[in-house]
Amino acid sequence: MPVPLLTEISWAGSALRLAGTLKPDGAVCEIELLLRERDGDGLVRVPASASKRAGRVAFEAEVDVATLAGGQPLPGGLWDVSLSVGAPMEISVVPLGRGRAPGMDASPLRRFLPDSCTVITYFGADGALVIDVGGRPHVAGSVAADTLSWNEEREEVVVTGHLDLRRNGRPISGTLLMTERGSRHVYEVIAMLEERPYRLGYRAVVPATRAFIDNPLPRGTWDVSLCLGFSGMHRELLLLAPDEPVDVQVWRRLRHVRVVSSAAPGPLTITVGRV
Repeated sequence: MPVPLLTEISWAGSALRLAGTLKPDGAVCEIELLLRERDGDGLVRVPASASKRAGRVAFEAEVDVATLAGGQPLPGGLWDVSLSVGAPMEISVVPLGRGRAPGMDASPLRRFLPDSCTVITYFGADGALVIDVGGRPHVAGSVAADTLSWNEEREEVVVTGHLDLRRNGRPISGTLLMTERGSRHVYEVIAMLEERPYRLGYRAVVPATRAFIDNPLPRGTWDVSLCLGFSGMHRELLLLAPDEPVDVQVWRRLRHVRVVSSAAPGPLTITVGRV
């Protein structure tokens, strides 16, 4: 299966310009982009031009989000971008964006259309390219937390992990978001970010008893995600649980309360109170 290497991504008006190369297994007769609606059955095909270059096939395509759907704007939502490569007797479809030219900026790119609609392109947690039309709040992928630990002295849950900067760009802020399943109440704590070579580490602490600054995490079952802030936009990633969970008893309001988390491979949840 050919592996595409993305070499350019840029906006020109309402058109997203994409260019790259691939080294095919055999002869290539046709290349096109496929835009698949993540939460629906929408599929948009965009033709791409192709030429041979130094043993590779170079391709270029323009995705005009203002007129792409039969002269109408691309409908709101998330659209995953793939490359369809036609060869004699077979067609290969591979996600676009996981392979990128060295030094390519992986930061999200935003565009405002004349009707005040916001379009953002970014690389998801798996590295693949996504087009977000409308910018509605949603979880845009997932990432596994590295560790979950209990700080006995401060009585708090410590969540740590990392992101691949080559895939996710360089956020300027991080927030741990916890949403209670029943009430949908959201509890937030700051996630400290530390940049390392090709990696971005994050660390957040969730108080389980009353702290000097923060109130403790209330009773309930809380689904955990990491919200990353970029210049002009936010991206929310669902956190997956690490192998080792936390399971402790804390003294709160004159009684013991159990604090327990989920374990891999499912999403990370923290439950306060009866389980």
